[in-house]
Amino acid sequence: MKDWAVVLGATALLAVGGGVASFATADVPDAAEFAVSTQTDAANLVISDPQDIVSADDEALMQRDAERLPHPDTVQTVHYIYLSEGRDNVNDSVENFLRDNFPDEIGNDTFADGVLILGADMESRNHFVFAGGDVADQLKLRKGQRLESVLEEMKPGLRDNNLPAAVFAGANLAMDGEKAEQWGVNDAEGGRVGRTVAGAGIPAGASLLGGTIVAERRRKRRKAINQAREDHALLATEYTGLSQRLDELDVRANSVSSAFANAEMRDEWVEVRDRFLALHDVTQRNSVATDEQAYDSAKNLREAAQTFEDAGHAEDNINRLFEVERGDGPARRNLLTDIREDIVRARYEVKDETLRGDLARLQERVDALDAAPGTPDFLDRFVRLLSDYRLLLDEVKRREFSDVKEYKELERPTLTDPGYVYSGYVPYVAMSSWHHDNVQAAQDAESSSSGGGVNTGFSSGFSGAGGSSSF
Repeated sequence: MKDWAVVLGATALLAVGGGVASFATADVPDAAEFAVSTQTDAANLVISDPQDIVSADDEALMQRDAERLPHPDTVQTVHYIYLSEGRDNVNDSVENFLRDNFPDEIGNDTFADGVLILGADMESRNHFVFAGGDVADQLKLRKGQRLESVLEEMKPGLRDNNLPAAVFAGANLAMDGEKAEQWGVNDAEGGRVGRTVAGAGIPAGASLLGGTIVAERRRKRRKAINQAREDHALLATEYTGLSQRLDELDVRANSVSSAFANAEMRDEWVEVRDRFLALHDVTQRNSVATDEQAYDSAKNLREAAQTFEDAGHAEDNINRLFEVERGDGPARRNLLTDIREDIVRARYEVKDETLRGDLARLQERVDALDAAPGTPDFLDRFVRLLSDYRLLLDEVKRREFSDVKEYKELERPTLTDPGYVYSGYVPYVAMSSWHHDNVQAAQDAESSSSGGGVNTGFSSGFSGAGGSSSF
C-alpha cells in the first residue's frame, strides 16, 4: 500500500508540470461577471401570518427593518411567511399556501421571477428560503451555493422566538450582493483550477479542493494587501496630529481625580501611550510600494493601526471624563444618556419582574440627575448610581444569562474601547451580546453533534429554487 502511495504521488508531481503551464493561460475569473446590479427602490414587502403567530409590534418591526435591506435588482417582492401547520415537509406547506393565496408568486415548476420567500413553520420547527429563478441565479440561493448559510443565519432568531430578527438576518444575507459576487468569483476560481489540474491528470475531487484553497488564498492575500495600504495611509496622515496632543492628554489622564480615575485606568493609559510612541517611524519601516512589500508589511501595519485606533479611543474617553469632572453640562448629560439608553434596553429585554422594577427605579435616578447636571454633588451621586447599576447587572447576569455554558469570557471594557465609563463597568448591551454569542456557540455545538441538512424536495414534484431546514 505504501508503494502505491509513492507511485501515485510521483505521478501527480509529474502531471503538475503541465498543469502549471495551463493554469497560467486559463481564463482568470472577472469579478464583473458576477457583480450584482442594484435598484434604487426597495422591494415590496409582504407578510403572511394566517395563524396569527406574529404580534402587531413584531410586524411593524419587520416593516421598518425591511427598509434597511439591500436592493438587488432581481428582487421585486420579499415575502415573509409564518405558519403553524406541523407538516412533515414544510416545503409542501409553502407550495400549497402560495397556490391557494398568492398564485402569482408560483408557477407550474418554479417560483415566479422577482420573488424571495423566507419564513418558518413554528409547530414543526422548520424554516425555509425560496426564490424565483432569476433571484436564485443572481444571489446564488441554490443548494450547494449560499442557501445553507442563509438558513443558518435565521436559526438564532427563530430559536429565541425573535421572528423579526430571524427573517431580517436571513433576508439581509440572502440579498447581500457583495457576498453573492464573492461566492461566484470563488466558485469560478475553483473551477478554473479544477479544469487545469484535471487536464494535468489529477483527480477531480482533489482539483476542486485545490481550487477552493487557491481561490481563498488569493482572496486573503489581496485583502491583506489592500488593508496594509489603508493602514499605511492612516498612519502617514494622522499620527502626527495625535502625537502633538499627547502631552495634553497625559496631563488630563493624571489630573482626573474623582472616582472615575482609579489606578487601573491610569495604567491602561500609560500602556497605550507607550505603544503609540513606538509608532513614530512605522511607515518608514514598512513600505507598501509594491504588492509584495505591502503583503510582507501587512501584519506590522495592522498592529500599528490598531494601536493608533486604541489611542484615539483613549483620547475620546479621557476628554469626556475630564469634561464631566470639571462640570461641563453637555458632557454630563451625554454620559447620562448613554447610561439611560442601556438601562432602557435592559428593562425591555429582562424577563424577571423584580429586576425590571429595580431597573425602573434606577432610571428615575438617572432622570433626576439629568435634570440637574450642575448640582454640586453630581459626581458623588453619579458614582453611587453607577455602582448600584453594576451590582444590578451582576444580578441580571446571574438570573438571566446563566442558562448556557460560558463558551467565552465576558470582557470588561477598557480605556481603549469606545464608550468606556469606568474600570469594571460592563454595560447591559455588552453583556447581552456576550450571552447571545454563548447561546449561538451552544446551538452550533448541538447542530454539529446532531447533524442536519437542507431539504429541497416537494411531494408534488415541484422544483422551485431554495429549500428548508430545522431549527
